[in-house]
Amino acid sequence: MDRAVIAGSAIVFLSLCALFWPFVADDAYIVGRYAQNAAAGHGLVYNVGEQVSALTSPLHALLEAALAYCGLDPVAAYRIIAPGLVLAGWLAAIRETGLRGPALLVFTTLSLFSPFLALWTVGGLETPILAFLCTLFVSRLVVMSRNGAAETRDFILLGVLGALMFLTRHDSILVTTPILLAIVLVEYRRPALWVAAALSIALASAWLLFSALYYGDIFPTSYYLKFALGGRPPIDSLSALLNFVLLSGLIAVIFFARAPALGDRPPLSRALLRGAAFSAVLFLLYASRASGQHMMFGYRLFVPYLMGAALVLSLSLGNAPRVLPVLMVGWQTVIIAVVTFAGTNPAPLTRLPFLNAAYAEYEFITPATFGRHMAILQNDASAIAAHWAANGNSQRPTIYLRSGGTGYFLPEFYVYEALVSYRHGCGVSMRESVLAANYMQQLGFSKSGTFVQDTGRSRPDIADDAPLLFATTMDWMGQHVTGYLFGPDPTPLHLGARIGSGCHAGAGESHS
Repeated sequence: MDRAVIAGSAIVFLSLCALFWPFVADDAYIVGRYAQNAAAGHGLVYNVGEQVSALTSPLHALLEAALAYCGLDPVAAYRIIAPGLVLAGWLAAIRETGLRGPALLVFTTLSLFSPFLALWTVGGLETPILAFLCTLFVSRLVVMSRNGAAETRDFILLGVLGALMFLTRHDSILVTTPILLAIVLVEYRRPALWVAAALSIALASAWLLFSALYYGDIFPTSYYLKFALGGRPPIDSLSALLNFVLLSGLIAVIFFARAPALGDRPPLSRALLRGAAFSAVLFLLYASRASGQHMMFGYRLFVPYLMGAALVLSLSLGNAPRVLPVLMVGWQTVIIAVVTFAGTNPAPLTRLPFLNAAYAEYEFITPATFGRHMAILQNDASAIAAHWAANGNSQRPTIYLRSGGTGYFLPEFYVYEALVSYRHGCGVSMRESVLAANYMQQLGFSKSGTFVQDTGRSRPDIADDAPLLFATTMDWMGQHVTGYLFGPDPTPLHLGARIGSGCHAGAGESHS
């Protein structure tokens, strides 16, 4: 019976991945361009010669660079192997913990049947890597808690997994550190623990050292753009947190979970439970500020931890009704339909009086719409490259983008884009970037679209009535026109080679 459930569940998950295959996040192509340049020998950079990091997931970038070295399209190849990572984590959790019967069904419906997990598995970002690592991490903790003891290999495995999780997404340290510290407090007399701790710290620190020396900063640019320099109102993140607890189905299962008694457990088991509780509190506090930021739509912040949370809840079920898995399947079917036909980021609780000021990014943009949008960007890139070739200009062309995807398909172009053009000394320099670009991307659904057009048309080398090149009308919560202005004689903008550099506009050597 359980084998049939496992096989059938894997098929359902892969079917969901196929259903959402048109969806690929725009930022996935930013990582892909880093990988392309690394494979070409230019270094792990977005624009050749500029060591600026927009990489929020170093491990993801290194994996894609390896795929590119093998001659593969890094984004496409990564998306193909990503479902295998998630399934491997799911199967490892079942094998490690011995899940059977109703608990297995609840675990599977909460995780594999979640449309948000499937969506971000094929979305091209780091989510499936972190989901895989986190599930292995939680599975090993479950076994240790049951046994009330840790073996040497447990220390090594947890240390390596914690470091790899950090390299996949730095904020995972909020989840892993309290638990690992709880283990240290109980097992500090064992030499193997300190060997594992040294290995973990060495792995995590290696990237930080490289980033500090190579890029001049241990933080990626998004840290400054999203957090250090402001971001969306806290109400957006609080809304995302509450909506995810509802839509994921976790709230229904929590009612049937039974908290374990601590009194009769071994010291290590008690320490693990307390560390996990502290991790949960830290993560929820962080989520109340971060989960509604840009590019966290579709509950991306929570998805990597969904399978681990589902595992713990499934193993904690008390006298739950046997109909619970059936109800969970029905609920997930409804949410799958909503994500497919209504939008990737449903947020019904924003209709409540307290949350009606919250904004849910891409609430009504479906995976199919994302796919059509990306196809337009790819076609635009081909048209722009042909247009530049017909121009006969020998200089390196420049382009100002509002979407990271287009730059992936224009590897020879120098790209101005917020995440890769930020410098401490001058911020993003949006106006100067528009003035410095041969091509300026106009997205009709973008709030800054009017600014780009007005600034571009104010240039002396662009007529006031110049038509948008390669104009396309697309449905993005309404009909909007996308296209590009072209200027043959931009004003050079010189961005420093590292994030700490300043920038200046004016005469000088152009990008080459």
